[in-house]
Amino acid sequence: MSVEVVVHRDLAEPALVAGWDALADADPDATLFQRPRFLAAWHEVLGGRGVVRSLEVRRDDIMIGFAPLSVEAVGSIGGPVELVRFLGGTEVTDYLGPVSAAADREVVAEALLAHLADDRHWDELALTGLATDVGWHDRLAEAAKAHGLLVVERLEDGVCPRVDLTGGAGAWLSRLSSRDRKEHQRKARKLERDAGPVEVVESAPEALHDDVDAFLAQVIRSFPEKSSFFQRADIVRWFHALVDAFGADRTLRLHHLDVGGIRAATTVSLLWGETWGLYNSSFDPDLAALAPGAVLVGALADRATEEGFATLDLLKGDEPYKYRFGAIDRPLARLTVLRKR
Repeated sequence: MSVEVVVHRDLAEPALVAGWDALADADPDATLFQRPRFLAAWHEVLGGRGVVRSLEVRRDDIMIGFAPLSVEAVGSIGGPVELVRFLGGTEVTDYLGPVSAAADREVVAEALLAHLADDRHWDELALTGLATDVGWHDRLAEAAKAHGLLVVERLEDGVCPRVDLTGGAGAWLSRLSSRDRKEHQRKARKLERDAGPVEVVESAPEALHDDVDAFLAQVIRSFPEKSSFFQRADIVRWFHALVDAFGADRTLRLHHLDVGGIRAATTVSLLWGETWGLYNSSFDPDLAALAPGAVLVGALADRATEEGFATLDLLKGDEPYKYRFGAIDRPLARLTVLRKR
């Protein structure tokens, strides 16, 4: 058995993209965020100073693992440091990490760290966003130690709360506490009674760019403390890049809650496999007392069950509202590795 690592500096190589996508298909835990379409868009819009240096693991000339990485020179007290990170950064990407079939993960982790240990062109690995139930953080840490590298951090990197939708809407609701179930129903009735007829509307693909602009305007009003982030020119470009990459095939979906002719709340979702990911949301602050955002998320959960999705992933962040939908935390890990001096 021959295992080798190949370095890639171009995310657009057709053979690489095809092999990477096929490998992600074979990985039961791969997310949209770890695929070439998402990461190519991210690198173009938000990649900044990072240089692509991704690693492909091949066994007997067949791709069995892929780690999308970038290298960036950052300042430090002792002078410039070359920092290796997963492509995707930390601002807009919820899950990070390599992809491989589950049975190959130990071999892939060993090959990646053996290659990195021999590569003298980096100083620090900052590997974030690793879902702990997948096990990459443990495998990468053990392989790093085995190759003489120093693991200085193995910490929690936040959580992605997820709602179990298996069994359909009735089963999902039955898993909620009696209080939360009644509260969801009460909010929906109260919103319609006090504000007017309620309708969930999905944006047509040709309307997505305009509706993304409307969403960004609304999210700035919803969360003034986040306004500087959503007003950044690169973040505006990022949401439009997502529409370009994922709008036509409805991998990206934008819904708004129309209440008496008012756009009361908006959600942006990204879908993969059996997972419906709630990527971002906003609401009309003038209607905040009527909780239109919560009503829309509940409606999306119902819609997701109707379409056969097994999980509503509320993605990174432990905001209290997520747990009122029965969400259970999926912890993420952060791994920092240095060279021994």
